[in-house]
Amino acid sequence: MSVRELRADLADVINAAGTRDQVTFVTSRGRRVAAVVSVAAGEQAAGEDGQAEADAGMATMHAVNLAMHEDRGGTPGMTVADLWEDYAASLLRELGGSADRALTAARAVAAGAVGSIGYPMLWRQAALAVELCQRAAEIIGQELPGSYRPGSRAGKAPKNLKTDSRR
Repeated sequence: MSVRELRADLADVINAAGTRDQVTFVTSRGRRVAAVVSVAAGEQAAGEDGQAEADAGMATMHAVNLAMHEDRGGTPGMTVADLWEDYAASLLRELGGSADRALTAARAVAAGAVGSIGYPMLWRQAALAVELCQRAAEIIGQELPGSYRPGSRAGKAPKNLKTDSRR
């Protein structure tokens, strides 16, 4: 529907969106520029992206903390490998134990890193965040096809997740 047509039929378009969940695309010069949708559809669309972005931020923060510990050579009583497991388990708990959320967060981190091409440290953090998300998915047995990480333990879930965080 063109902008001109929308102006003429605005009340009907809004009613159709609210009562019948009808989506009306608005065009300008033949190209889609907007959509009139129900509040529920709009909130759902905004919520999914917002959740993925929030999860990506959580993964990145875990990666930043992990990078600091790696740079220091670990922490007393824990190897770097132990830190990886601890941070991946912690991230998994933050993501509600969902492999799908972990992998969606990894995609969001990767997509967000595209604008950081000139900043190597940001790329390192993004790469670590993606790997943490992958490890979190592996912890609960998610098989990751084409996993490049040596020693990947996809399909081997631990007996229990650690409940304490050692950060």
